[in-house]
Amino acid sequence: MRTRPGITLAMFGMLAVSIPLLSACAGLMSGTSALQGEWVLTSGSDTQGALIDSAQPVTLTFDGDAVSGQAPCNTYSASVARGPGAGSTGPLEFGGIARTEMACAEQQQNELEARYFAALEAADSVSVSDDGETLELTGDGVFVRFERSETREG
Repeated sequence: MRTRPGITLAMFGMLAVSIPLLSACAGLMSGTSALQGEWVLTSGSDTQGALIDSAQPVTLTFDGDAVSGQAPCNTYSASVARGPGAGSTGPLEFGGIARTEMACAEQQQNELEARYFAALEAADSVSVSDDGETLELTGDGVFVRFERSETREG
């Protein structure tokens, strides 16, 4: 069987382009899977100080391209986007945070919750520790650290 050089060259070119694309997709998926599950806020700060409220555990749950959780007073949800080629460390962006609108028992909790949501919106980078037990979000003037919840699946 005889092949034409042009077809062979075209097939080789398609293969050369496909391998890096598939590798990038695999990295994105494995990085996203490192985020999946529930995380509990253990420390954090913004330009106004600490973001911890011992009265109510604050959670962040990744489920595919969405997040949800418990803030100091309200539950919330949002979309999340990862940058190209992002593994367990890389760019991240939260989209439109929706929340219930219950008033907190104390004004200080209301303020803390508003700052927590602002910190999520300001976060532009995520990092998961090598052991998969710590997640950190960072952005301009913002640092938020979570530990994996004990109710971890799998």
